[in-house]
Amino acid sequence: MPYPSLPHTLSTPRTRLIRPDTAIAEQLRQALLGSYALHAPFLAWAKPDWTLEEVRESLQLSASEFLEPAAEKRFFVLQPGADTVIGCIGLRPGHDEYEVGYWANQAFSGQGLMREALIGLLDAVDSAVWLTTDIDNKASQRLAERAGFKAAGSTLTELDPSTPRPLYRRAPAKRPAPSNPLP
Repeated sequence: MPYPSLPHTLSTPRTRLIRPDTAIAEQLRQALLGSYALHAPFLAWAKPDWTLEEVRESLQLSASEFLEPAAEKRFFVLQPGADTVIGCIGLRPGHDEYEVGYWANQAFSGQGLMREALIGLLDAVDSAVWLTTDIDNKASQRLAERAGFKAAGSTLTELDPSTPRPLYRRAPAKRPAPSNPLP
């Protein structure tokens, strides 16, 4: 399966995206703990008591999986010039396309930062991207639509095979045609 190369880091006017790095473990832990109430209804992995060691192990695993072709590629969204974690965007390869997932630090919700980071990353990926959301996660659905995703029906997932989940698709970013200097 050929996948486009992914940037090592990426910057937008108000965000910086990096690959997993244990140097941000404490900031990530604080973001997870401070956002538990926001995440708990929608994210199976959310929990109220992350330890620093658990976060470090998760970052180490994410860093090693980033290099595996079929594994999820996580980018952590930070404030420029700081290691404060705004959120995380994960890309999971599949059939020449990606499925994306994301979460936001509750302290930064509603500021458009995750939208900016998501658009920046997806514009750097030259393939279509899919997204499913929890049927009750209206904030995630609004973010998807604001980032250029279009409703594409619904799907059943392993997480909850009895409830259809909204399905969204974002076409690859349009690249300008290369100019041909020859007549």
